[in-house]
Amino acid sequence: MYTESIAIEEFGTAPVSRLIKRRNLYIYTIILIIGLSPQALQWGAGWKVAGLGLIFPGAGFLAAQGWGLLLFPLTVLLMLLACALWQLMANAAAPLFIWIGGLLLAVAVAPQQVGGGPAYAAGVCVLAFALLVRYASHKTLLEERRRQIARTAYLPRALAQLDARASKVPPPGARELSPADLAALRYSLDRGLQPVESFHGFDVIEQYQTSAIRYQINYLLWGLQLAQCHYTPNFHGYLSLAQRNLIDKLTVPKVWKWWRWENLLGNFSFNTDPVAKDNIMFAGFSSANIAMYTANTGDDRYLQPGSLTFRENDRKSYRHSLATILEAGRLNQDTAVYGPLYPCEPRLTYSTCNVWGHLAHLTGDRLFDSNCRERLVERMKPLHITEMMGLDGSPHSGRVNTLGIRMPVYSCHFVSAQWGWMAVPFFADLAKRTWAVLREEALRFDDNGEASIETKAYDRVDIGNYRKSEAGVYGHFLIFARELGDVEAAEALQRSMDSRLGKEEHGGVTSYRDASNMNNAVSVVGRLARRDDIRKMVLEGPPPGAMNGPLLDGAAYPDVLVSKAYSEGDDLHLVLYPGTENTRQTLQLSRLKPGAVYSVNCAGSGFTIEADQQGKAECEVSLSRRTEIMIEPVGL
Repeated sequence: MYTESIAIEEFGTAPVSRLIKRRNLYIYTIILIIGLSPQALQWGAGWKVAGLGLIFPGAGFLAAQGWGLLLFPLTVLLMLLACALWQLMANAAAPLFIWIGGLLLAVAVAPQQVGGGPAYAAGVCVLAFALLVRYASHKTLLEERRRQIARTAYLPRALAQLDARASKVPPPGARELSPADLAALRYSLDRGLQPVESFHGFDVIEQYQTSAIRYQINYLLWGLQLAQCHYTPNFHGYLSLAQRNLIDKLTVPKVWKWWRWENLLGNFSFNTDPVAKDNIMFAGFSSANIAMYTANTGDDRYLQPGSLTFRENDRKSYRHSLATILEAGRLNQDTAVYGPLYPCEPRLTYSTCNVWGHLAHLTGDRLFDSNCRERLVERMKPLHITEMMGLDGSPHSGRVNTLGIRMPVYSCHFVSAQWGWMAVPFFADLAKRTWAVLREEALRFDDNGEASIETKAYDRVDIGNYRKSEAGVYGHFLIFARELGDVEAAEALQRSMDSRLGKEEHGGVTSYRDASNMNNAVSVVGRLARRDDIRKMVLEGPPPGAMNGPLLDGAAYPDVLVSKAYSEGDDLHLVLYPGTENTRQTLQLSRLKPGAVYSVNCAGSGFTIEADQQGKAECEVSLSRRTEIMIEPVGL
């Protein structure tokens, strides 16, 4: 018997969406009555044509003669393209423009007399469209019901197997980055350490959809923050600088100014503030990484007023901080149709956006001494189950707010995996169920120790550059497996990525030739993560000893590669590698006890250093391959 703490009969019931659809049905009934009234009342030809154009896009052209009839299929085609723009760019104005524009043009070319034939033809179009939608919806629900029945049968076994094979959570301070890990991490470091205005190595294609620079920044930050939180919490230096540079890139106009057009065409609003409303894909995503940087390092610069200023021109700018972004998020939660889930972009509420975009509120609990998590989970979980999942319990892409329908794009294994690992800090039971399903239905292992994924259409496109590649789905499966401690699957997926995605190394930096910048950054997260790493970074952060102990605060990059930097409160345990060749390097230390003497044991040789009154000191060390250094206070 399947006895998890989830009411499976609630999956996909969509009570909020049902109300929206019912409202829309009432509204359309009124439109239908208005549209057919000129026919019933025998008004003039222009009125009849306008009425037909009101009840179905382009239907007014059914009354045209000769070449004018061709404008009907053309309008329908343009309407399909406009709806695609709505989905791809939140351009809600495009369908309205085509619908109303077609109506007005049909009136302009209307004949002198209009009989009853066009009205019957328009009625057939409405009926055919309704039947097509009904058929597609019914087919989807039948497929989901079949999968739900199958999953109810196998999930108890699959979940028990996940528990049995799950690795232990690594204890604090027990890990270090391997040379292979460091080579992968350098991919993210190289992009983070360039000047803020520079985007060398980024895919700069367009800023409206999934290849946008903002998402590349977010994923680069995930990898750097994972390394800092769990491997090197007591190293700031260039690792923190890379994160600050990436965070500051979010305020560069080319990264955020697309919003002025999207808000205008989607919300019909002239407000260009990218934080204020319906933009969880920017404000929410970015605040998650800003909050984790702040919590991992104790650096409070992004808590200061105006620390995140979005300057539109010399006269207008929007002064924000982490606190104001979270405040805007809470306002969106309380006013959204699916609140606390709110739009990723105008009138479109995505499932994954609404786990990622709310993570900052969880991390913010320990920054602002708040208690958001309990209330958020209480409100979010039922909505994800009922509105953002199908009857089979798998996440779909999301909802069109104004219509209450599911988005007809993006639902695939990639979405399920991405949703799953980000959902762990909110509802681990739903995340675990999602991984059990993906592992059972989509993951296969071969005799060479590699894993393959039975992909769907959207899984086969690298959404970071729109090229054919499965880098995204493999990368997110890898992160998900790591987060749940499924070492067998994770190692097999890692081997598959290395062999299939064109792994290459240049100058000590590892990357994948067949992956976009975004999915190369995703792969870094997957390589470094271990069980519970995402959850612990979001909810807990580094242990107290690490947050208070000595820091390695300066080292030359790439001459010094920091594999481990960890303190239990008074000491500092370092593991360093030379970036290129054996070298002698100066390390800057901080957060020492002012005036205290410290012993430095480096590769078997020892010496002492004395901290100045600011708790800072320097020491020179020789690096040859793996170099372990222990710094401890003398006489304390």
